[in-house]
Amino acid sequence: MRERLTLWGAAIGVAVLILVIGVGAYLGYRWYQQRYGFTAERALETYFTALADGDYGVMYEMTPSADLMALGRKLSERDFAGRVEELLGGEEIELEDIEIERIAQHGEYHYFRVSLHYRLDGTGKVVRLLVELKPEGEGWRVTYPFVPSL
Repeated sequence: MRERLTLWGAAIGVAVLILVIGVGAYLGYRWYQQRYGFTAERALETYFTALADGDYGVMYEMTPSADLMALGRKLSERDFAGRVEELLGGEEIELEDIEIERIAQHGEYHYFRVSLHYRLDGTGKVVRLLVELKPEGEGWRVTYPFVPSL
């Protein structure tokens, strides 16, 4: 009887140890991803910095394929860049700061309030946006508000 209790105690001890190691590994992974991974916040910084720098290829890659459809065909990267330029009116944006605040998550969609502080023709301006992202593969896709394919 005593041997049986010792065996059960050892089995429970091993199970608890495996559980503690598993939880520790998961928490370590989450910490690493938040600190060094490509988080939604970093994706938004990348997206809007690319807009300010005129790097429309980055924006194109971060836009879902379904949102790049216009009149039954997918926009090319060149057409996409042309439409972004048209929306900006040929003005250069000097981005000074990006403030990002997580608002909510609904399923795979993440919602943020983004404030862009920038200079346009030497005048300081601020624009506030509600932005929707969703994870896709190893990255993030910006699904709202900026779809220049319309």
